[in-house]
Amino acid sequence: MCFILETRTGRHPFSLNPCLDYGKMHYTICHALRKVSMKFIKEKLSLLYPLFLLLFYFYIRPQFRPLAQYVSNSLASANSYYWTLFGMETLYAAFTGFLVYCFSKKAQFSWRKNQLQSLLEAVFAACLVYWLDYFISGFVQGRAAVLSLFPREISPTGVVILVAAMVIVRPVTEELIFRGALVNAYFKGWPIYAEIWLPALIYSGIHFLHSPFSLGAFIIYLLPSLIFGTLYYRSKALLSPILGHVLLNLYYTLPLLLSVFQ
Repeated sequence: MCFILETRTGRHPFSLNPCLDYGKMHYTICHALRKVSMKFIKEKLSLLYPLFLLLFYFYIRPQFRPLAQYVSNSLASANSYYWTLFGMETLYAAFTGFLVYCFSKKAQFSWRKNQLQSLLEAVFAACLVYWLDYFISGFVQGRAAVLSLFPREISPTGVVILVAAMVIVRPVTEELIFRGALVNAYFKGWPIYAEIWLPALIYSGIHFLHSPFSLGAFIIYLLPSLIFGTLYYRSKALLSPILGHVLLNLYYTLPLLLSVFQ
């Protein structure tokens, strides 16, 4: 039975139907619990996904080259190795960007005010790292790190494809992981600029899981990460360190790229 209370205006502001009220209350409680559970799950995933990206970066991505070689041998095509490697790197960058976009602040994907200043800082940062490498190792360490993707014998088409992968795709992936994911998940707001140097230490240290430790190589990995971390800290946007990283890799690969057109 329903009991309707009428006001002087003749409207029916609410009912005393226990079945209707119970249904509304049940729906409200379920909706609130669903929102709380989804928020809880997203918060936990936002803490776990950077670890997944790190594990993938240092254990799965090194298998891209053997896999590309296997595909190339199966297809018996001269350029299939380069296209396969480029495709895997691109898919990995897109997947990383999707995760970072879903679980971190969207504002870091836009370039804020002072765009010209951020652009000049990125250019200066790339030049600074390039010449620091010259004074530390005579370009040996930095160039070796960048050109490790290139085989000894390579076609002009392969040079262009791998330069695109090394200059554009890889810098995007690395900055998404070490600035977009790690900083926002673990180090944002820490004192003494920890969001700059802690990801740099992680980036430098984990490289030696696959190779013997070398102080010169450690410094060459550490310095760019510190400088690009400073760019991100100042601009609060991923585009600034990505641009600096792209320009640095372009400086290293430019002689190889120009040789194709000679």
